[in-house]
Amino acid sequence: MATSAASVSNAVGEVVGSAFSGLVIVDERCARAARAVKSTYRSRLVVGKDTAAYLRYTATPSEPMYLPSILDGAAPSLATCMQDQLADGVDFALTPTGRIGDLASLDAAVTEANALTVPGIVLAAPVPKQLLTGSERTGVVAILERSRHPVALIVTGQFDPFAEAQVAEGLRVIASSAADVFLHRSDFAAFEALAHGGLGGSIGYLAGLRHTVTGRRPAKTRKEPPDRSPIVLLPEIDSFRHQAVFEPWFRNARPPICSLPSCCGRDLTTLTNNAADHAIANLHNLRAWLPLGEQLTTIPIASRRAWLHTYRQSVEKAYADLRRRTRVRAITMDASQQTWLKLGS
Repeated sequence: MATSAASVSNAVGEVVGSAFSGLVIVDERCARAARAVKSTYRSRLVVGKDTAAYLRYTATPSEPMYLPSILDGAAPSLATCMQDQLADGVDFALTPTGRIGDLASLDAAVTEANALTVPGIVLAAPVPKQLLTGSERTGVVAILERSRHPVALIVTGQFDPFAEAQVAEGLRVIASSAADVFLHRSDFAAFEALAHGGLGGSIGYLAGLRHTVTGRRPAKTRKEPPDRSPIVLLPEIDSFRHQAVFEPWFRNARPPICSLPSCCGRDLTTLTNNAADHAIANLHNLRAWLPLGEQLTTIPIASRRAWLHTYRQSVEKAYADLRRRTRVRAITMDASQQTWLKLGS
């Protein structure tokens, strides 16, 4: 499943529609793009819509959904809001849930969504990473199991929330619960959700869609000034890295040349901070992870956890091979990759 913004949804559809089945989720500006994607790839793709209300509204137990009034009129009902979204030509739509801060607000969101009889509804559940840990985790599972609709779980927080073992464990527990859950706006953690019993996961086409920071604080960066070079998925180590980070690794070694079918064929170290190269990197990233997702879905459900763990062990070996080839000892696995490995299958 891919998550994309309206401006790039046609590019996503072109790649995944011609060879893959699955889901594409686009944002609230997507009416024309959604119809175009569905018209061209209807037999292959299911298209959904997410207004991402959680980026600008905080849920409360009394008003968990973002239902703004138009001018001086009354606010629309949730049913009307969802019908309007579905009228854009999508197959399903996520509820306009605000960012969740506590179990009471999450419970209210489930209750309000459960009153909907409109088909094609998915409950958006944007929860801070803290709710996936400790005793709160049990409460989240119990609440989501009450949902009459599939649940798009969005784990929010600065940096990579799944670098923390308790948060990663929480995802596995929720994915394996009785609720119909998929992990939304994520990266390779989406495969964990799929392997542990979830409906699946959505991997963001753009960097901002692979990580969700809610509230007034913008997403932080560990570098000052921020790195503006293209973010590239290096397939051999399954890691999204800024070009400026990995380019020095290959100054005395064979550079990574894209060999993906129908892709760019570029030396990935030469991508620079311009619009054309950013677009090339985004399409390369999508083409790089799609085959892995397709392969995982062909594995019997009972065997997916062991298969994914074995795959992650091969990635760990690839890091060691890369360090030997480049003679750069500072190349280390992403923190979340290490976490999934330590948790085992």
